[in-house]
Amino acid sequence: MSTKKAGEAFASYIDKQLVPHWIGTPWDYNGITHTPGKGKIACGYFVTTVLRDAGVRINRVKMAQCASETMINSLTKNKVNYSSLSFNEFINKVKAKGKGLSIIGLDNHTGFLYNDGKELWFIHSSVAGTRAVAKEKARASSVLYYSNYRVVGFISQDAKFIKRWLK
Repeated sequence: MSTKKAGEAFASYIDKQLVPHWIGTPWDYNGITHTPGKGKIACGYFVTTVLRDAGVRINRVKMAQCASETMINSLTKNKVNYSSLSFNEFINKVKAKGKGLSIIGLDNHTGFLYNDGKELWFIHSSVAGTRAVAKEKARASSVLYYSNYRVVGFISQDAKFIKRWLK
């Protein structure tokens, strides 16, 4: 299997097999649960727990507590800072990268961007809206829209990351 196909499989596995169990799990700034639907989870812990459960070797606690760009830098060199672009330009540029799963760092938040080839989704544990883990269309996300800082790490499209994951 090519690293491109493996990356798409990794992204799809997280979206289809892991994320659905987390939807609706309550958000809390100090939330650290390991179990979907039980307890509460903060944004960084959500990202690192999902990655860990997908088989990524990650220091869940350390990475959950650091700045989102630090987390991204520890996982991939395949990153882009979209902070200078308008919201629509940002969405269009990320969609143009093609299918895959990315980690996004925002002003004071982190989550996943999932491009299924048709739609770009924002998957995150957020204080906004439902105050829980949610999967929403990225274009409709107020959290993404109002953030001035947008750094995206394209993990599933990074051959080195995928090769490490496969091992």
